[in-house]
Amino acid sequence: MEWKPKSPFGFGEAGKDRIFLHISNFADRARWPEVGDWVTFVDGQDSAGRPCAEEIVLHASDSDLKPRHLLELLLLLALPILSLPAFEGLLDLWWIIYFCTFTSLATCMHLWFDKRFAISERSRIPEATLHLFELMGGWPGSFLGQRLLRHKVSKKSYQMIFWAIVLVYQLFALDLIFGGLLYNGLHSLGGF
Repeated sequence: MEWKPKSPFGFGEAGKDRIFLHISNFADRARWPEVGDWVTFVDGQDSAGRPCAEEIVLHASDSDLKPRHLLELLLLLALPILSLPAFEGLLDLWWIIYFCTFTSLATCMHLWFDKRFAISERSRIPEATLHLFELMGGWPGSFLGQRLLRHKVSKKSYQMIFWAIVLVYQLFALDLIFGGLLYNGLHSLGGF
């Protein structure tokens, strides 16, 4: 596939034929097409009667997960991991690790289903559901899933809420590391 960065059109190949592709004919425009991506489409005609692709579905050539993303995730997990000793005596640390691992896997799985539903034009998983799983501790799985599946990474409204959830976890972990002033204040009010 030929596609100039941020251009509204490009060309693909179907056998020996060169087919015109326009961004408005993509079923899911979560990101711009890139050279090396492959697409499926329905044959159509533009207003002048020329052949073009319609109902285009973009399939990534590979995932967007890179070694730097794993490093970024490790850095994001540093504060929560350092805060785990603050839970000693309150909760079993293994229970916390198992629960966060489970919710991360569930979040990544929900992202995978949502992407599949988008490609097949079926009902999507509500973003509120995805954010709920992230809030329950699945944000690391969402971070990896978004990059692995190339899903939701360019949707600004989704990213704003996702990063707000990550920030809440970072601030809570930082609070626990420095004595849990916020945590103890909420606990004394009967909030936890």
